[in-house]
Amino acid sequence: MDIVIIGAGTVGTAVCRELAEEGHNITAVDTDEKVLENLSNTYDVIGVLGSSAEISTLKKANTETADLLLAITSSDEINLLCCTAARKLGAKHSVARIRNPQYTEMMQLLKSDMNLSMTINPEMSAAKEIYRALRFPSAAKISLFCHGRLEVAEVTLGEDSMACGETLNDLRSKLNMRFLICAVMRNGESFVPNGTFRLEAGDTICVAAPEDCTTDFFKSIGAYQQPVRDILITGGGRVTYYLETLLAKSKIHSKVIEENKEVCLDLASEFPNCTVICADSSDQAVLMEEGLARTDAFLTLSEVDEENVLSSLYAKTCGVRKVITMIQKLSQSDFLKKAGLDAIVSPRQSTAAQILRFVRAMANARGSEIEALHRLMDGQIEAIEFLIKEDIEGLTGIQLKDIRLKPDTLIACIMHKDKIVIPSGSDSIEKGDTVIVMSKRNQIKDIKEIIV
Repeated sequence: MDIVIIGAGTVGTAVCRELAEEGHNITAVDTDEKVLENLSNTYDVIGVLGSSAEISTLKKANTETADLLLAITSSDEINLLCCTAARKLGAKHSVARIRNPQYTEMMQLLKSDMNLSMTINPEMSAAKEIYRALRFPSAAKISLFCHGRLEVAEVTLGEDSMACGETLNDLRSKLNMRFLICAVMRNGESFVPNGTFRLEAGDTICVAAPEDCTTDFFKSIGAYQQPVRDILITGGGRVTYYLETLLAKSKIHSKVIEENKEVCLDLASEFPNCTVICADSSDQAVLMEEGLARTDAFLTLSEVDEENVLSSLYAKTCGVRKVITMIQKLSQSDFLKKAGLDAIVSPRQSTAAQILRFVRAMANARGSEIEALHRLMDGQIEAIEFLIKEDIEGLTGIQLKDIRLKPDTLIACIMHKDKIVIPSGSDSIEKGDTVIVMSKRNQIKDIKEIIV
């Protein structure tokens, strides 16, 4: 596909890398010549220097013949302007990154009028991810599939977990409940395991279960923690704003520490049930005074990675049972996990994943359609939700035990006629089903690619 990317910042660079590696023809537009030069030298990307608000620049980037234009600059207004102009020029699809909370409702209303194929709000996506993680404090990450009816959770096994030493087959027999361990990370490497795989203490497992079974599974393996009731948040930016919108509908009480007085006043006015403290959130004395050692969960959501990391590490030493850290530079994630910070959220990673899902759905074959795509286990595992639109030779109407899957690939769930099925070898996939596929092989665009 021919894809034009407006904005070559951190997010734009990450998206350029992902899409170039998947074999698309990428043209990046930016006003920074050095950034474009680095992109062109590092990846197979064409750089166009100029203002994306000018028609001449968009034409120079061949927007008229583009299959897709992605506007992901730091300016919502520029993104909207570029997408509207691109569709007028002839681009088949356009996607805009919109971050301002004031635009959220308006975009839902005007999306079709502005010819937008999709809008992306990375901060809202991060807030939703954090909110899900607060439901299950023992899980580092919770991803939703099948319209929220299937939960895929990442959790690390402790020394005293009854799952340690068990093979996956034996564990399913002993627990006798609906779940499937579909990925395991050990010593920084992820696996898509078979039934004979034996679990060890320290393993991070990725478990798929219906929404009404996840809690029971955590309790059974000794990983359950009491629900969060009180949380302490550092940073009052957009992620905090969207999170507070979600928390307003829950029984969770929050306290936000933010240094900017105007931001504090806005938060206090918008969310009267939230306690807002105007202070330096990087000051350990302030954190202790505001109840760090007593809180159920501590969330570092400032715009500065270094502050978030240091505050999170300090919270760990104070014994806080749930610490969630927001970072922008994902290259640090391995180090942070070794330091004990396993619950990491990145708005930029969320943006890249949403764009990849959309691009693969566009390039998809007729037999299936991508409904959702999540990166799990530090991005080493992809979980993709497919809608089966027609019968597929070698896949539909065949018992799973007789399907020849490629290595490091697993069918984790089937939703058949609105019923969630955690599959066994005797189950089968039919036309109209929704199927969740776990794979260590990235770049799967169609479910046919999982068959040998």
